[in-house]
Amino acid sequence: MAWDLVELFDSLDIAAVDLVGYSMGAIVALLTAVQDNRIRRLVVGGVGAGVVDLGGVDTRVIDQRALAEALRADDPTSVTDPAARRFRLFADASDNDRLALAAQAEAVNTEAIAFEQISVEVAVVIAGVDDDLAHRPEVLAKELSATLIRVPGNHLGAVGTPEFRTALLDTLR
Repeated sequence: MAWDLVELFDSLDIAAVDLVGYSMGAIVALLTAVQDNRIRRLVVGGVGAGVVDLGGVDTRVIDQRALAEALRADDPTSVTDPAARRFRLFADASDNDRLALAAQAEAVNTEAIAFEQISVEVAVVIAGVDDDLAHRPEVLAKELSATLIRVPGNHLGAVGTPEFRTALLDTLR
């Protein structure tokens, strides 16, 4: 997906771009920023130390295989893993493409991200105070030399808060 973004920037002849990603999108944004120096402002949310420690989604919190199975299940009530079930219900409520999300869950990046290659004017990490997948966001903020902004909420709720929107818009202004 990061290469897709680079190709999109190329085809649109974009000289500079502000890039925002949340959760899986945050990892894609980070991988894009590693390979493309046109990123001017980088805002990532819903991730924390797991990205630094593991190169991607914090698999210590949610099993990617269980998540993929939950997303592919015909009946969400058959999902027994609590974290995977929450994601499944969220995907259904948001009318997401569950099969695409399942494929992404199985293809999670596990290689170290070359943070030293990220060169942006502004970097911000936004994390919900109750977000297990954004555990210890200060580790990621330090790695990026980024500003850390904490907002209320868990992984699925923080992104919808007024505080998240304000932090995002203030960064992009």
